[in-house]
Amino acid sequence: MSTSINKVFDNVPDCVGYLIMNEDGSVEHSHGDLQNNEQAANQLYKIVLCAAKISVHPKMQLPFKRFTISDDQYVYCIACANRRIYVAKRRQESSALA
Repeated sequence: MSTSINKVFDNVPDCVGYLIMNEDGSVEHSHGDLQNNEQAANQLYKIVLCAAKISVHPKMQLPFKRFTISDDQYVYCIACANRRIYVAKRRQESSALA
């Protein structure tokens, strides 16, 4: 994997892991908390498939570009570009202070 991809994720604040999937959900690269985590990859891929069915515009069929999912500890930032799905797992700001 290109080091330029690694550098992009290195610049994500509080990033504890990332993963890159192709459009069929196969993991191309993973690191940190998401490294070799097929269960998380499968769940995130299913979420992306569901989100892709929903238009972000009330009158035109426009897909999302990126979205986030959060819980008490982490935020998952998800973006789709160049026929790939990019996921960064970040610590919540409030949990980093705890």
